[in-house]
Amino acid sequence: MKPFHTLLMICTVAVWGFNFVATRVALEMFSPVQMAFARAVLTLAILLPWWKPFKRISWQLFAAALAIGTGSFYLLYRAISITESLTTVAIGTQLMPPLAAILALLFFKERVSARKWVGIMIATTGAVYLAGANESSLSAAALGLTVVSVLLYSAGSIIIGKAKSVSLWSMLAWISATSLLPLGLAAAASGPLFPNPGALQIQHWLAFLFTVVFSALIGQAVLFHLYRNYPVANVAPWMLLVPFFAGLSSILVYKESLSASLLLGGAVVILGVWIQQSGGGGSAVPGGPIETATEPEADRFK
Repeated sequence: MKPFHTLLMICTVAVWGFNFVATRVALEMFSPVQMAFARAVLTLAILLPWWKPFKRISWQLFAAALAIGTGSFYLLYRAISITESLTTVAIGTQLMPPLAAILALLFFKERVSARKWVGIMIATTGAVYLAGANESSLSAAALGLTVVSVLLYSAGSIIIGKAKSVSLWSMLAWISATSLLPLGLAAAASGPLFPNPGALQIQHWLAFLFTVVFSALIGQAVLFHLYRNYPVANVAPWMLLVPFFAGLSSILVYKESLSASLLLGGAVVILGVWIQQSGGGGSAVPGGPIETATEPEADRFK
């Protein structure tokens, strides 16, 4: 990866690490389905100029948008809400890089060298240790929801990332648009669509805006853009740094002490990512199973 793209990905995983704390704060006032629905409404409002509802997209892209916008986000918020510790969710999310590499190999024929697999496994081991170093018990239900969420997000993000004929901003709008009806019905069935605005304090508004704008919108745009320009196995392992930044965010926000496990786990992740990035041997077969109507690119990060 180019140095600029590497820096961009590190900034993105830092945002996702801080997003664990922001989501937990927002869920003090939002229910999981309210959070997912409100995210979809605000994101679509921001991306409305790029949304083209009358322009045909393939059923694969529609399904990918639905999987991310409705399934993945709701299940992740649900998992966070039913466990008292973020550790279970953090561990579950560490399955994303190896899952993404396997899915890219199966569906897009992206070959991964043995050295890269070694690096991915070392980094994954470090990330799991980092996430669970101080936890004595895990929530099986929260872990199960997180794994399903990660599987949906991995599959959807790869499909969208490889569909170069549709702009990223248009696809991000479709992710929100496809989730409005199912999430709206789910929210209405469980209570009000949104929490009482008067009950939200400034930290809840800021946490919600951070989750939507920086994590769900900008973060996804960066990930999809890099998937379009590099093999998945070159990009996905950087996400294993998320628990490291999540630990740093807890230190900054909750004044927790800097632990040896954070430093050790972070060092192992960085070692694994370095081995993976220096491995070479990753390649992608041009093209893929996604065919869509041609649309000019409007998603450059150069």
